[in-house]
Amino acid sequence: MENSKTLSVIDGASLLALDVEPPRFLVAKLIPTGLHLLAGSPKIGKSWLALWLCHQVSVGEKVWEFDTQKCGTLYISLEDTLDRLNLRLSRITEHGSKDILFATSADNLAGNLIIQLEAFMKDYPDTGLIIIDTFQRIRDIENESTYANDYREVAKVKALADKFRIAVLLVHHLRKAPDSDPFNMVSGSTGLIGAVDSIYVLEKEKRIENAAVLHVTGRDIEDMQIKLEFDREPPVWKFIGYGGKKDKGEEPIITALRVFLSERDEFTGTASELFAALNDSRSIPEKSGLAANNLSRQIKENMLTLEKSHGIMVSFERTKAARLITIIRVTDDSAFTGGSPSPDEPSPDENDDGDAAEGVSDKQPSPVTEDRETA
Repeated sequence: MENSKTLSVIDGASLLALDVEPPRFLVAKLIPTGLHLLAGSPKIGKSWLALWLCHQVSVGEKVWEFDTQKCGTLYISLEDTLDRLNLRLSRITEHGSKDILFATSADNLAGNLIIQLEAFMKDYPDTGLIIIDTFQRIRDIENESTYANDYREVAKVKALADKFRIAVLLVHHLRKAPDSDPFNMVSGSTGLIGAVDSIYVLEKEKRIENAAVLHVTGRDIEDMQIKLEFDREPPVWKFIGYGGKKDKGEEPIITALRVFLSERDEFTGTASELFAALNDSRSIPEKSGLAANNLSRQIKENMLTLEKSHGIMVSFERTKAARLITIIRVTDDSAFTGGSPSPDEPSPDENDDGDAAEGVSDKQPSPVTEDRETA
């Protein structure tokens, strides 16, 4: 039996040798697996955004400029009726997807909510995104909103998201008091912000205007400001641009692989060999920050965009001799037999430098999500 008075430690070399599964993105660069919070003022349009987001992921269509991984979604709308959801969804799309499911009632965190969600995941294991609208409706109303209570409640939902490797998005409100930092306006204690993986704050400068900014921050995503405008017909938030000093450009790793594969159809080698080949072909953009020791991680973080927007398929394979990366430019007369790491299987070391590693081949097939069965 492990001595609870003894710290469990690991050295740096062993830490980097671990096979670590990187975050799986449901919406490229925007929503990875984990627990997330979408906050905004009442009646600002959070529910329209949440419903549209669920629909887009369920059919594998883009969310603004971001590619999505098609999968099952669940929208728990605790402030709506089925009649209202019918009207809202009909204004967003003419064809309802079988891969988006709805619920208008659920237990709370003090009751059986987590048990309900675990049972749902067993019945619908292809679900990748769950949205709960609103977070306040599932909270323990008898508990005072303190840091400890807020953190404890949110931690229950995060544990479920991590267990099933899905994304859970909680829709929440902002405080009335303004703040120069929009994330400080999230209602409740800082325990909420501390426990979630990502926070999205939808903010209007003036309530009567249709323009808004979605402030984004998180552990596994880059901080950004997305300019949006609410369109009445259909009632969706349209992408306008990015805030800040300049618009976001293409990720350096995407540019490098796209240029590299313009003169060849495929490549297989270690991360060090791929980095050397990219250098030799002058495919790496200037001041990109790409290096052999971060190449695997950069590729994994952008696999969804590489596949969906550029037709570049990637697979990782661990053999007794080395850890290999295969990249293929998919054409009409080419086929791809590899794929991204399975969510249920360990992936190669994200700091892969081409050194030999123990183990057998574990190349994983490309994930394909089929239409889910209806109950």
